Amino acid sequence: MKTPLLLLFLFLGSGNAEKFLNEVPSYNNDSFFKEKVYAEHDWKSFMQLKEANEIVNPDNYDLHLLNAAVFFSTNKLREKKNMKQFSYSPKLRDAALVHSYQMVDKKFFDHFNKRSIPLRTPDNRIQLFGTFANAAGENIDYTHIAMPSQTTYVQLGELIVDDWFHSAPHKKNMLNKNFGALGCGSFFETKNKNGARYVKATQDFSN
Repeated sequence: MKTPLLLLFLFLGSGNAEKFLNEVPSYNNDSFFKEKVYAEHDWKSFMQLKEANEIVNPDNYDLHLLNAAVFFSTNKLREKKNMKQFSYSPKLRDAALVHSYQMVDKKFFDHFNKRSIPLRTPDNRIQLFGTFANAAGENIDYTHIAMPSQTTYVQLGELIVDDWFHSAPHKKNMLNKNFGALGCGSFFETKNKNGARYVKATQDFSN
């Protein structure tokens, strides 16, 4: 089952961003893919990296590598459509990742987080993590890979982006000429279901 949702919004929100980031398991792990990869690679060179082509183990995965795979898969799509590449925004990445983690941890799938007031809406979250713009957009996705996993990080990133591409409103966000910055965050559920492991993903965009 693959179920993407979309929302366009303006900005509101407040709260303690650091608190929510520290709740995300492995967020603070040292990883080349947390920041440096975005400065040193484009989508073509990223997809040639050995690590990006390793099989994802949902019980022991590099969270930041997975986030980068979704980001660079989106820029691959943009180039294919002769569009300017997204710039990487760590603030949008953090907002997206916290939302994906909250959806997994609190067992919901929605743009609205009824369990946490500071994270209630997309505009709350994005402003909380320090992004201020005229308007922005958010995509979320709920998909799975078969277990035991034979799926690489690159393949999973492309699977998630393909879900959004085949939903007209999500495709519109990814190909929106007014959006120039992007952050992506994905998080696996902790247990298999019917021989598969599910992952929830979020993209946050701003102009």
